[in-house]
Amino acid sequence: MSVAQVATIVRTRRRSRLSHLGVIGWLALAVIVVFMFVAAFGEALAPYDPNAIDIAYSNVGPIPGHPLGFDELGRDLLSRLLVGARSSFVGPLALVALSTVAGTTLALIAAWRRGWTDATLSAGFDIAFAFPGILLAILLATLFGAGMAVAVIALTLAYTPALGRLLRATALRETGMEYVKAFRVMGYSDFRIVVRHVLPNLMPFIIAQAIVMFGYATLDLGGLSFLGLGVQPPTADWGVMVAAGAPALLQGYPMQTLAAGTCLVLAAVAFGVLGDRLARMWGVE
Repeated sequence: MSVAQVATIVRTRRRSRLSHLGVIGWLALAVIVVFMFVAAFGEALAPYDPNAIDIAYSNVGPIPGHPLGFDELGRDLLSRLLVGARSSFVGPLALVALSTVAGTTLALIAAWRRGWTDATLSAGFDIAFAFPGILLAILLATLFGAGMAVAVIALTLAYTPALGRLLRATALRETGMEYVKAFRVMGYSDFRIVVRHVLPNLMPFIIAQAIVMFGYATLDLGGLSFLGLGVQPPTADWGVMVAAGAPALLQGYPMQTLAAGTCLVLAAVAFGVLGDRLARMWGVE
């Protein structure tokens, strides 16, 4: 087989895999890229000071120069929406990073050690998974005060066992493969086998789950901010904006709640769709 034929086969397989994303998958990726860009450069993109108050424009609808209108304090909604993207994504990013590292580590320990270690960690996963994260967040907020750090820690304790349970089954199958037994016979250390060989083979599953988890984290942290347990006013944040706009919504001024709520839902759906499509593409469903 010629080099040209091999290259053609590789390109065909690559296109075949990328086709699993489909139109919806690429659209979800585009939405995520836009949101990440806004989160990174929202302050520079904002046309006005997001915290500038002008009561004369309280709950005024769209006018020239202010396409989304104003909130209950007369602050420009578009500016707050753009700036609020950062706090709305920084929390989920920290949450997913902490949960992924902790859940992966515990799952690998359970799968590698097996026996009583696996039984103990699996029981711990089941017990922790049954405890709602929002109740833990309320408890920690009562003890340490409300804030994004407390909300992230609380949900990390709730997300870690969920990922650990999912990854444990895949890790058990991977650690039972013949190549792992061969490396053990060759005298490789446990750490080297797990970190350099088992973990890379689990990365597609871990990445897909982390992306899906990011969508859930966006909604959950937005919900905690809505309840006053996450980001605190006057910081621009989508969850805070949904809560702040609720009274105006009942008075016939829905723009703030609808705009921020739509962004939260759209972000959660986009991450969920992309994670699902990547799982199909990598064959880790």
